[in-house]
Amino acid sequence: MTDLDFLNALHKRGVGVYERAIGLLWWVGRDNPTIGLTAREICSVLEATGLPTQNASRLNARLTEDRRTSKAGNNGGWRLHPKARGEFDLEYEGLTGSKPPRNSGSVIPAAIVSARGYLEKVVLQLNASYDAQLFDCCAVMCRRALETLLIEVYEHAGRAAEIKGADGHFLTLNGLASYFEQDGRFSPSRNALQGLRDFKKLGDLSAHNRRFNARREDIDRVRDGLRVAVEELAHLAGFRP
Repeated sequence: MTDLDFLNALHKRGVGVYERAIGLLWWVGRDNPTIGLTAREICSVLEATGLPTQNASRLNARLTEDRRTSKAGNNGGWRLHPKARGEFDLEYEGLTGSKPPRNSGSVIPAAIVSARGYLEKVVLQLNASYDAQLFDCCAVMCRRALETLLIEVYEHAGRAAEIKGADGHFLTLNGLASYFEQDGRFSPSRNALQGLRDFKKLGDLSAHNRRFNARREDIDRVRDGLRVAVEELAHLAGFRP
């Protein structure tokens, strides 16, 4: 949903022009509440929806008097007070649909795998899972990222057949990691190998042990090593971010 889509949705609800301006402040600051817009910027967006020319000075005066707003930065912009933002969160929750997860890099920076769009999406999901405190989900997605990267390494080297089982399918993480550790042709660092070993234990527990639930400290304990392993595997796979 774009700015214009959001404002048009408010129009269909019968929301007046000034309240649409307030709604726009909510919309632009929903990921970062410190972000604001000047009265002139708000008028420009409102006009883009088909409204006639708006009076920026008049709007600025109304925003000054409105207790729901406050100054945003030094550029004359406006943002919503936290209380007002919370009220609009409830009011507009069903209007905007679900928000895409932000690219936080909380576990693995997406830039490491940006050369492969499908892997970037996996990393985006594992970071979002961590941010949402869904730590088993995070561990499983980390496991998927490592499996995919190990396959990428061998495909890049033209040796993919070596990591397939008798059924013709690629090995799972345990088999892939064991083969990679014993393979003397790639020379990964000790930190990368240790990160791979440490995470393999956690990934197995989250994926296969029905009585185990991962916690934040479980992810935090292996996060640094996991990042090293991911970055080195991406390099060995020929990624060029």
